[in-house]
Amino acid sequence: MANFAAQFAGIAAKIQKIPTKTRLIAFGVLLAVLAGLFIYFFHIPMTDQINNLKKDIAERQTTIRGNDEKIKKLDELKAEVKSLQDRLRVLTEQLPPGSEVSGLLRQIQSLVSQSGLTLKLWRPGSRKTHSSGLYEEIPITVELAGGYHDLALFLDRVSKLTRIVNMQTLKMSGAAMNKAGAIEIKINCTAMTFAAVEKKPDAAAPPKVSK
Repeated sequence: MANFAAQFAGIAAKIQKIPTKTRLIAFGVLLAVLAGLFIYFFHIPMTDQINNLKKDIAERQTTIRGNDEKIKKLDELKAEVKSLQDRLRVLTEQLPPGSEVSGLLRQIQSLVSQSGLTLKLWRPGSRKTHSSGLYEEIPITVELAGGYHDLALFLDRVSKLTRIVNMQTLKMSGAAMNKAGAIEIKINCTAMTFAAVEKKPDAAAPPKVSK
């Protein structure tokens, strides 16, 4: 311990002999070296890590904003699809496939009974495809029997059907008193309805016969 103290005292004495300016320059050089080592081994790596983290955070925030916009757009698309589906359902009810004419007959029969009329004849005519090719016109010859008031009720109810039905060429004849003492007339008319053109599946190409 005494030897170390003596050595340290000797070093201190030698340092004291160095000019003050030289010592200040040496101290400045030492500080510069320490600062350089700190910057190289600590400051630069930490700065790189901070910049990388900032970049990663910015990318993730951009991704989050993009996902938020997609979610918002997805909700809008879902609402639009639902609106289109509702519109399609309404249009399908107004213009069902041509194969559903039997369903219209059941509706008309129900309205005839509700109105106090009697259905005498129901005869669908030849279909005619509209020039647009989008729908068919289906004329149906209808014969009814009943009173004037009953006919008015029936026509009013037909006008409120979801499916489009136009009552045309309405003719009344043969007014007579029925057994109940009410005036009964014969009604002839054409119920014009419309149906969507049903696309037929493409016929399969005939197999090629090898020679």
